[in-house]
Amino acid sequence: MNKQIRVWMNLDITAVQKQLLFIDDLYGVCGSCKQTGLKYTEHRQCPNCKAQFRYAATSSNSPAVIAQMLARIQKDHIPLQLIDRADYEQAVAKNAANQLFAD
Repeated sequence: MNKQIRVWMNLDITAVQKQLLFIDDLYGVCGSCKQTGLKYTEHRQCPNCKAQFRYAATSSNSPAVIAQMLARIQKDHIPLQLIDRADYEQAVAKNAANQLFAD
């Protein structure tokens, strides 16, 4: 029996941002150019900036909603890795602060 578990990895946050699809309810937003109205079940790349989506992040904290999304990704063979949005936003903020003080 397969179950979902979290896996922590070190990722280049800039690369993730360029390949990220933010999912809110039915529609998503491109992490690179902020194009709206994208469906994670249909769009493999952004129609505006042509970014290839490799990662997805949802604003939902509901384990049931996340499990449903993961099941759909697996069932439809969607080439996305679901990442934790709070972790992503924290990493972006930390990266921005580090760059601010590096100058």
